[in-house]
Order: sequence, then C-alpha cells, then structure tokens
Amino acid sequence: VTGVQTCALPIFIAAASVFLGAACSSDNDLPVYAAGLKVVKAETDFGVLGETHEVVMSKEPARAYALDAWLTVTKTAEKLSLTAQPNTSAQSRNTLLVVKNEQGDSITLNIQQEGVTFGLPTGEDIYAGDEAVERSLIATSNVPVEYSGTADWIKVGNTNGKINVKVEANTTGRPRVGWVTAKAIGLVDSLKVVQASLNDVVGDYVQTAKMRLPSRDLAEKTSSVRIEAAGTNKANFIVDNQYKWEVSFTPGKGFEMMNGKIVGKKEVVPGVYEYLISVIVADDFSKEHETAINGTKESILLTFDNDGNLVFREAQKLASAQTFSSYGWNRFTDTKPVMGAFRGIGEVYVNPKLTRR
Repeated sequence: VTGVQTCALPIFIAAASVFLGAACSSDNDLPVYAAGLKVVKAETDFGVLGETHEVVMSKEPARAYALDAWLTVTKTAEKLSLTAQPNTSAQSRNTLLVVKNEQGDSITLNIQQEGVTFGLPTGEDIYAGDEAVERSLIATSNVPVEYSGTADWIKVGNTNGKINVKVEANTTGRPRVGWVTAKAIGLVDSLKVVQASLNDVVGDYVQTAKMRLPSRDLAEKTSSVRIEAAGTNKANFIVDNQYKWEVSFTPGKGFEMMNGKIVGKKEVVPGVYEYLISVIVADDFSKEHETAINGTKESILLTFDNDGNLVFREAQKLASAQTFSSYGWNRFTDTKPVMGAFRGIGEVYVNPKLTRR
C-alpha cells in the first residue's frame, strides 16, 4: 500500500549549505526553506511494482530531478509527477528528489521504494520414494506470482498464500526429478522434487574412473558395478564382482557410502588375513598427493542429478581446497582402519562415473 506523507526527509539548502532536521508537518504548516520552495504535498513511499505519485509545490520550481534512474520526474507547473520502475531486488531502495528555484537554491526529499517479498520456502525440497506425495507450503509475496510444476506429474495450486503440491505415484521404474516453480516480475524460485526408491536403482552399471597403476600413475579404466538390495534401505555396492561395500539408502536422496567398511579380505599366510577397507579419496588424488581419509565417520554420496542419474557427490567439507567425492580401499591387517595395521593402498576410483546398463 502506498503511503502518503507530507514530510520532506531530509531537507537542506544547497546554496547556503545549511542542514535542516527532518520534520513532519500538516499540509498547512510546511515551512519555506528557500525562495519559492515550499512543499504543499508529498507522496514519497512507493510499492514494489512502481507507480506514479505526486509532489506539489506552492509555485512552479525551476527544475526538479531524481538522483537515481529508477525514478522519473516530470514537472507540470507546480506539480511534480514521480514514476518509479518496478523494484526486482529484495532490498528496499532510496533516492533523493532535488527541487531547485531560479537562484539555484534547492531542497531534497527522500523517496523510498519497498523491495520484493517473493519466493518459495527454503529447506522444503521434496524427497520421496515412489509413493504419491502431498505437501502444503506457506509462501508470502507482495507481487503477483505464478506457481507451477515443471512436469505433468507435479500439480501445484495456490489458495490465499498456501501452496498445495501434489506429486503422483512414480510407476516408471526409474528415478525422476522435477521442480515446483514460482515466477514473478522476471524472477524465478524453485523447489526440487525427487522420487526414487531403492528398487528404481538396483541393477548393473558400468563405472569409469581413474585407477592407480603399479607405477602409482593414474589411468582411466572401466569396472563393472552392481547395486543389489540388502534390506529396506540397505544395499550392497559391488565392484568387479569381488568388492562388496555396504551402503545405506534414503528415498529420493540416494546412497550414503561410509569409510571404514570391510569390502573384502584375503588370507596372506595361513591364519593371517588382510582386509580391504573403504576410504574416502580426494578428487585430485595423484602420484604426488595420494590423499585419502581413513576412518569410520566420513562418507561420500551417490545421489541424483537433474535427469535422475546416479552421480557421486561430496558429503561433507573435509578440506577447504579439495573435494572428496571419490573412493577406494586400503589394506589393513585389522578389521578396523587403525594406522598400526595399515599395509598400503588397495584400489582407488578417482572421479568415478556410472552409466546404467
């Protein structure tokens, strides 16, 4: 709602360099600060969409203009028409209206325009299995907004600021990704919608990754990967039919793959075993910097891109200058990744990528 004020804020005489404090007065009590520069009426607050307001002087000034381009000033005798462009920023903005008389004296009025209140609530992305989902969201705005879904399986309605989202059951047998969007005055906000159950991703894949050669150099190689269910939200990530990594699954979000898991073992001498244990590997792993995180509390993610494909992602920030979305196995003589039992690097899979067969 546009406010109407009869207050010039702040007001000063440029030629005399005298500052006058802000004062609000009735229309009949506005003072004269310079010859002929008496404000009779001033509408100085604008809504976000922009409109035309009016400032009325007691007599026609010599000149009037705004210090910023978003406000246009048109002078018609003693009336000044102020037209504000739409404000597409979330921040309110101010400018000064400068009014001058024939002698070059001036007064200034502060003009303010509110910012955009717009967008969908943060942290409300929808992650689900294949079941149908309904969600009610609260979204406030001070501009007209168009709400919609980017796919026909996402239905979006808007009733008095309450956004109702209905996601149909996923019967495709594959993960799918869509968006709830809000569009207004050239701005777009969105919430992600992902439907994926464990059954949607079990199966066989080809993995390409940089692997470590006996020379410690890296070379791109392919491996076979099979994802098989091992419970409601548990799975085995099996590489080349010999390494079995126990991982957990969250519907709609994908897999969390922890370090410190035994993926294989072999008997090196009778009664003595060597264990291959999962590690989190830096994406810049190289012969010069063989960086990996041994432990039991770190992880990487195998999650979904915008097309529903499985992709490896960093789960937590482990180093400011490195990312960790690669993995491998280290060799230990203990079932735990303790340093005294470390025997060397087993395999690494740097920058791995999966393609479904």
